[in-house]
Amino acid sequence: MDVLVYDLLPEQTIDGQPVTIPGYFVCSTAPINMEDEEREVDKTLPTIYDVAEHLYQNSKSDSKDLGLVIQIHGYNTGVKKGQKDGIREEWEKVCKYLNKDSSLKDKKNSFVYVGYRWPSESVPSNFKNALSSLPFALKAFLWLGLLLTIIGFISLIWLSSNWFSLLIFLGAFLGAIVITFLILRIIVYFRDSYRANNFAVPDLLEFIRQLDRILIRRAIFDSSLIEIKHSLNQELVIDSEILDIAIRKTWEDLEAQTNVSINQNENQINSLISNLKKNEKFIQVDDDIFRTIVQKLAQKYQNKKQTIDTDYEQAQNYWNQRRINLTFIGHSMGGFITTQVVRILSNVFAPESIGNVENLEKNPSPDIGRVYSLGRLILVSPDIPVNTILSGRTNFLRSSLRRFEEAYLFSNEGDLALRLASTAANYFSFPAKSRIQGYRLGNVTVNLPKKKDAYGVVNLDRLFSSSEIDYLLKYVGVKILNQKEEQNLINSENQNSELQCLIPKQEDPESIADLFTYIDCTEYRDKTDYKHEQGKTINVLICNGQKSPLNFWDYVKLLKAYLDFSLNYSKGRDVHGGYFYGHFSKTMIYRLAFIGFEGFLNSLMADLPSKFHLNLPPDLQEKLNRQQEFNDVEKQKFALEYFSWICEQKMLQVALSSERYRVNVFNEVRQNIRYRILSKNFD
Repeated sequence: MDVLVYDLLPEQTIDGQPVTIPGYFVCSTAPINMEDEEREVDKTLPTIYDVAEHLYQNSKSDSKDLGLVIQIHGYNTGVKKGQKDGIREEWEKVCKYLNKDSSLKDKKNSFVYVGYRWPSESVPSNFKNALSSLPFALKAFLWLGLLLTIIGFISLIWLSSNWFSLLIFLGAFLGAIVITFLILRIIVYFRDSYRANNFAVPDLLEFIRQLDRILIRRAIFDSSLIEIKHSLNQELVIDSEILDIAIRKTWEDLEAQTNVSINQNENQINSLISNLKKNEKFIQVDDDIFRTIVQKLAQKYQNKKQTIDTDYEQAQNYWNQRRINLTFIGHSMGGFITTQVVRILSNVFAPESIGNVENLEKNPSPDIGRVYSLGRLILVSPDIPVNTILSGRTNFLRSSLRRFEEAYLFSNEGDLALRLASTAANYFSFPAKSRIQGYRLGNVTVNLPKKKDAYGVVNLDRLFSSSEIDYLLKYVGVKILNQKEEQNLINSENQNSELQCLIPKQEDPESIADLFTYIDCTEYRDKTDYKHEQGKTINVLICNGQKSPLNFWDYVKLLKAYLDFSLNYSKGRDVHGGYFYGHFSKTMIYRLAFIGFEGFLNSLMADLPSKFHLNLPPDLQEKLNRQQEFNDVEKQKFALEYFSWICEQKMLQVALSSERYRVNVFNEVRQNIRYRILSKNFD
């Protein structure tokens, strides 16, 4: 395995009590630099088998929910020497938060949470290494530029000829080329992009694939493990729980060690037992017990050879009835990793996936591999091109995005990490001739046409009043500096001729964009977990007093606030990751990931308004008190109205997918609604 697996919480407990949602820290072993050694594997760590065992035991419960939620961080998150891993600490806080959330903590035997750590590097990169690794040509340019500049200055002073200014200019030009490359290396964006694509994606893929393999094998050998435990219980006096773990761990070691043969010799058995007894739980377990377990398992392996095809078929049938919802939360460059992983996981040979943008019959299944089904996709300020939500030839992700049951985008206009750094960096590499094509998806904003200051679910009235599919691109755009109009993603009738659009046609040829629900957090106000402003109601992602559209001086002030936060966390704003500090935005992200939109709406009805630091107006309070009188559709419509009201108070702008509305409010069949959306069948 190319990843290490850690418990996020000691023995999966909080204050001595077992957690409802176990959490694991999965860490890529890829080095920061090619010359660095891989991280040493601690033999006492939990393994991927522990993750698989939680998922397998969950599958045997009566829970209707069965999910694996994987959260992926962004760039510039390296660990400096002698410091703690901030990402691991953050995932640990998330795990504790999940197990204390009123709507998640009772979801026993349902979910497993994984925080994925990939080998990102911190800004700035090591300057000494940057200089020492300069290619010969760049070193020559640097020294030549320095030499020419010195000669030019000396000659200009001694000989007083303006011609020597050309030497200074040429020397400065050559030096500037090298300095530009050094700056690009030191900001680590391109280095992290390489690691994300070539280390993070393959390692996460391998983790998911290995889980698939282990879960299939676990289902095959479940009956054998139960049989062995029963026979040993008859022969030996030992704690039943310890015996169960001992049998499973022995099986796991036999599965993991491909060099261990069925007819094992005494040395191999002793080595296996020695490795198992490194676990403190097994110190008191006699070696003869392990020896008996190994022998019985070896016998089972030998007998299984003759019926392996039948066993695999039975295991596949087992998981077809209990598929694990695979959900991703990707932040920043983690959104890029997420989309690339899903793209590779997609079965390109599935008949329902084959086709092109003109063929709207393709409707791929969410099922991935042998045990998974793609659940929710949560993109938080994703560092991916804005045309990812459009369907043209250039969108290489369109078939993968269809597979998710639900998709959400959290974005904000003031995200300078994307608006400045990422957009400038991708200017060198992204194949576009217009500026708008270079914008990142995390900067998309939501507006109601002809009503710029609308908050809440901006298309709620249209959803309530019409049975047609609401085409969302008319609500979505990108704000341009010092322009009153926003940069539209499609042409409109009143489009300013000087403004560009992402697609030249009036409508997107295929409504991939309508599968997303957009949450614009630009002006979001709430109480936060910022250390310096806890308990205060503030703008979470922009400075207090600022308002969209932001002007030049707003961005200057916001840049200072972001730098202040990045340097010491004691002041300023996290314009790129503040979503995880706002109380309501954090609730939205994790509840949507774990229980989906319908579960999220139901959870709002169960919570008191005071949880969100709000007081209900009399009309909503009266409806809330009478909710038991409503039928299912009326109840869900009120829950949606309540959600929209909360968003209004928090100054959030939401463009709600028609799929979410019709599936989660009217309980219509998702595949039917999705076909109508993708085929533009509005009748």
